[in-house]
Amino acid sequence: MFTRQFLAMMSTFTLVTGALLVGDALNGTVVTGTYGITSPASVFRVVPGIVLIWIGYTLRENKEKFVSAYFAGRDAAAKSKQESSDGEFDEQMSPLSGDGLENLEARKGDTDDNE
Repeated sequence: MFTRQFLAMMSTFTLVTGALLVGDALNGTVVTGTYGITSPASVFRVVPGIVLIWIGYTLRENKEKFVSAYFAGRDAAAKSKQESSDGEFDEQMSPLSGDGLENLEARKGDTDDNE
């Protein structure tokens, strides 16, 4: 599975590259009149540009679906725990692992003994 950052980068890259190809074709045909609108130079820029734009939007939609599904599960779990929580420490929501919590408690015990 690809990371969200990679999908976002690929989406942006393909969208920008496709837009540059289509823009170059429009510039060459309409603005400067260097070549005709149906010439191979124009067609070989527009067709890959449109394909890259389509790929970019597809990657973008898949990324948004993945992100919304990923965070929907986390939000639902947080809401259910939040309703049943009475202000006590929730070990599952802690950024520390089990070993990290044990080390933290051991440090607190050491500082309490020293005082």
